[in-house]
Amino acid sequence: MAIKTAKTGDSVPPRGIKSKIRWFVVSLMFVAILLNYADREIWILAEPAFAKSFGWYSGTGPLPGTAIGNIALILFIWSLAYAIFNFPGGWIVDKLGLRKSMATMFAIWSIFTALTAATFNFISMAIVRAIMGAGEGPVWPINSKITKNWSSLLDESKAFTFAGTGQAVGPVIGLSIGALIIDAYGWPAVFIIFGVIGIIVAAIWYVFIRDTPDKDSRVNQAERQYIEEGKGVRDAPENKPLSTKDNWAISLKVIFGTQAGLGTLLVFISFGYILFTFLYWLPPLMFSTFAHSVSKSGFYSAAIDLALIVGYIASGPFNDGLSRHFEKVTARRMGAIVPMVLMIVAVGLSYFTGTAHQLLPTAILLAIGAGLMNVTVGSWAVNAVDLAPSGTSATVYGVYNGALNLMGAFNAIILGYLFIHTTPVVGFVSSIFFMALFLGGYLFLIRKKTWDHAIKVGQELRERVAAHEN
Repeated sequence: MAIKTAKTGDSVPPRGIKSKIRWFVVSLMFVAILLNYADREIWILAEPAFAKSFGWYSGTGPLPGTAIGNIALILFIWSLAYAIFNFPGGWIVDKLGLRKSMATMFAIWSIFTALTAATFNFISMAIVRAIMGAGEGPVWPINSKITKNWSSLLDESKAFTFAGTGQAVGPVIGLSIGALIIDAYGWPAVFIIFGVIGIIVAAIWYVFIRDTPDKDSRVNQAERQYIEEGKGVRDAPENKPLSTKDNWAISLKVIFGTQAGLGTLLVFISFGYILFTFLYWLPPLMFSTFAHSVSKSGFYSAAIDLALIVGYIASGPFNDGLSRHFEKVTARRMGAIVPMVLMIVAVGLSYFTGTAHQLLPTAILLAIGAGLMNVTVGSWAVNAVDLAPSGTSATVYGVYNGALNLMGAFNAIILGYLFIHTTPVVGFVSSIFFMALFLGGYLFLIRKKTWDHAIKVGQELRERVAAHEN
């Protein structure tokens, strides 16, 4: 029988049955990330349309070098703003909490997504997209803090990757629905529609989300106990923010002062190049090599990106399952190394089918590569959450994700150059070099001994701060 809470009068499950509020929080984060990545992909999709509107493209055939150069530079500016704001953005999330930080940033990036429709040249587009990118900066630090505060130790990878699946679903929705909107109403309409939806969801976030389970009256005792079981001080929900000095001192020591911290940094940086190759350059690859129309390139790219969803969905259960059968560090290494080796094979083979202009084999190989890429996320991304002592999760993740996105910014410049001066296929396959760097981070720097040392360093630093506070 349901019980009425004294505070709100709302019905909650009996004490022995866990409420499911943690999954509501994770689900709304999924929607936020979905819109975040859809907002990015509609811009990529609309490149030929606004390039024609701005006078950079005649509207027939592949995009000329001038258009690709301008687009790559705007991508770089957007990515740089996004990457840079990860660093203070994570700290802001630790200070303001989940509710206020996400609602504010969500509203900012959605407003400027809508304002993209009002741009009319390079400068106006660059300014609007830079502010939009800055607003998106704290998204992944927020997801890391949700994992820290709202997930059980048994469900870390599932919680993080379920929300993160929005990164895979968003491009599919943005590319497919965006193509229909652009064909029917023109490129400005797609930005207005997605921007307004984002503003509405930002308001929903502020109304329904709380920073920690103990601040949400809908969470019953059984769910709270499940979330907190097995967590010590180091992994406890982050109710009280640390001082700015302590927060940054602990975070930077763990990241740059330990081998496992540096290995995780190398994994994030290399993954950034791989990820943004797929997010930024798949539609231009399809447009220039196989289909010279916005709608066709959008649908082809969306079909390949469906594999991103499969990979993300599999990532959480796959990596949590490995952790149940193997020691954690061994499990995380297996969950990253094996899929990445297979991804190298798939993307390497796509070079031969792509240069032969064989669309179906290329699409299949890139889809396999995309899915394998996302299978690794439940390993390396949750590593950053685990390394962060209590009170620093968003800051630590903000530094890691900022580094990832700095590489994403330079990806725009590097691949823009390669697309112009070699071929789109060669540019795309260049990501194999960074796949090898990803493997190096795991093989040489993230091992049981180095991991335990990093955890010990973070725990000792956090205990010193706690002792000083008491």
